[in-house]
Amino acid sequence: MVGDERYLITYYKYDYRVQPNQTAPVYEYIVEKSTGKAKIHVYGQDMTGSKVDLGEKEVYEYVTVVMPVKAAVLDDKLTIRLWFTSNRSDAFLYPWDVLWMSYISPYSQSKEFVGMKFEYKDSSFLLTNPVPFQSGLFPYFEGNQDAFSDISEDLGYLYLGWAATLNFGIWYEWESYNLLVPQKGTWSDDLGHSWEWSTEPDGTVEYFGVVFKLVNFAWKYTGTAEGISMSGKGKVSPYLPLLVEGDGHYSYKDPKTGDSLIIYAYLKLEDLRLEKVD
Repeated sequence: MVGDERYLITYYKYDYRVQPNQTAPVYEYIVEKSTGKAKIHVYGQDMTGSKVDLGEKEVYEYVTVVMPVKAAVLDDKLTIRLWFTSNRSDAFLYPWDVLWMSYISPYSQSKEFVGMKFEYKDSSFLLTNPVPFQSGLFPYFEGNQDAFSDISEDLGYLYLGWAATLNFGIWYEWESYNLLVPQKGTWSDDLGHSWEWSTEPDGTVEYFGVVFKLVNFAWKYTGTAEGISMSGKGKVSPYLPLLVEGDGHYSYKDPKTGDSLIIYAYLKLEDLRLEKVD
């Protein structure tokens, strides 16, 4: 909601940077995400391994396009398509989630997941899941399942920094606050866990002809017992579920060596497309 108007986000574009540890390079990518309804052909396999054609189905499609600026291995456009029977916000917010790989299992019986397609250079891999439309069948695979093993390092970095920066409780905590007034807070317990945070309104930004109010934020978290510390700063809008700009550090101990490792991530929302809901 912005004022009295309600919008759906159908596309966004991020400048995204991640440094997986303090001695590694800073890798940079342009991540574009779009969503909408689509029609795809769904196949399955029977007990004998024979292909079964279930015809064309309407699905919710989530398309991620990753363009490398400075990557570990990735040197061309990567396109990831995910298909579901219903709207899945988690599929739209993450550029790439390692948990999605569980859908590739031939024993997956998800009734919402319809399929995925990876495209990179001249390689592609397609999976369709017949379970939402017909029971008793197994997922159908087409293409090279190992085509993306060469770029798994970049896929890991795409997930690593995003999760370290965004997948944390403070964003949910702020949902109960009026961020349009300056405020700050602290919290601690007897187990070595502590928070510090502050917010302050700071201007506006315009996307797709719609003006959004902005708020500067800063926060810190320490978990002494776990050897974890986090910090971040940037800009958010109370009217957007996406971070407008931010960078953060996530420090933890390597379970193998005991050394302290620091993940750095930076995000900047470069573009946004909206669809007005009547």
